[in-house]
Amino acid sequence: MACLVTGIRAALNRQIGIEEYLIWSTVMAVLMFVSLRGSFQAGYIIVLLNALVLLIFDHLAIHRNHMAAILALAGFSVIGADLAGTPFTAIIAQIVGITIMSVYFLCALTSFGLSLTRWMELYMRVAFAMALFGLVTWPVVTLLSGDARLRAIYSEPSFFIYVTLPAVGYCVNCYVTNRRYGLESLIFLASYILADSSLGFLGLLLIGLLAYGPRLKGRQLVGAMASACILLVGVYAASANVRFRVNDLAKAVVNQDLSQSGATTFAFLSNIYVTSQSFLAHPLTGIGIGGYANAYDKYVGNITDTAEMIGQGYLTSLQLNRDDAASMFLRTTAELGILGPLLLLAFLVVCARVRGAPYLTIRNALLPYLIVRMTRLGAYFTVELYFFVGIYLLNYLNYRQASRPSLPLSGTPIESNPI
Repeated sequence: MACLVTGIRAALNRQIGIEEYLIWSTVMAVLMFVSLRGSFQAGYIIVLLNALVLLIFDHLAIHRNHMAAILALAGFSVIGADLAGTPFTAIIAQIVGITIMSVYFLCALTSFGLSLTRWMELYMRVAFAMALFGLVTWPVVTLLSGDARLRAIYSEPSFFIYVTLPAVGYCVNCYVTNRRYGLESLIFLASYILADSSLGFLGLLLIGLLAYGPRLKGRQLVGAMASACILLVGVYAASANVRFRVNDLAKAVVNQDLSQSGATTFAFLSNIYVTSQSFLAHPLTGIGIGGYANAYDKYVGNITDTAEMIGQGYLTSLQLNRDDAASMFLRTTAELGILGPLLLLAFLVVCARVRGAPYLTIRNALLPYLIVRMTRLGAYFTVELYFFVGIYLLNYLNYRQASRPSLPLSGTPIESNPI
């Protein structure tokens, strides 16, 4: 007991340096997918304050290739906006947000001398604590709210999925390769079952495919495919939420009628329609980044009368998806033309070309998140996005450097001076 008290006293008396604060607060920001007002998330405050600290200590910088990519995106969007009549203020808002979030997280990931594996370990600990918190508070929250789906501190289960899915993938892949984090994987799985999110189940399926798929051959692969089908049927039968969404989507597609569909189905299918119409009008240049809301207002009325939708309770769905298209693949198709989805797919495919540990572990942890995130959320700079995008990119660059030791890793410093 005396040793425990001594340890606690030592921990309380320990001084936390500025670098340690920046590391842990950066990881915490990733989990702060909590809206304070409108679309402004709590994690933005941490990012802005930390960016100011890095600027003061002369550690906030942007690589020339990074700057060139942002300028190219802005210039291409100006051309599309000019042709489509998109306000330039919409472009400025998106470019500023993308620049701040991407520059900060890339600087943070390369400024403190931590390996990418260490960043994933730290993040996993915080995400695991969030899952434990969600499990512990789930009975009380369910009793008070009447909603049995686990949400932790978030307004909806999908936000919990977005910020924890890479941690689940990391734990599962570590368990598959060297039998680490088995208990953590089970606890994450329990939280996902209680979250009862179709996105969560999709993410778990992708994690399983990446972690176990390459290890299966012949009859094992056939057996695994049969087991996966049985598992999907089981999820459909056991989850009323998944069953409703699947049935609602199938009914809307078969009947080609959205007037009686649920909000999620309406949001997804209506944005497919809006994207298709916008793409057909501007297939090469798009309408400029940030211009999707204008396209939505222009084309959504062709589906169903707006007044009827509001009367049936679709107003919230309209407000949530009017700006982000409910999918980054859809949004970039409308805003950047054919180049948009091609760039997203190229990023996913090229950076997935790694081999060996720890590169495969990190890739397998992040790729399911990126697929789910880009498929079902179109916002360009939520708090978690560039932390994971940065790790995914740097993981590929580090692998390329390790494969070709004679080539310098341009723009990706392995070590840097501490603050």
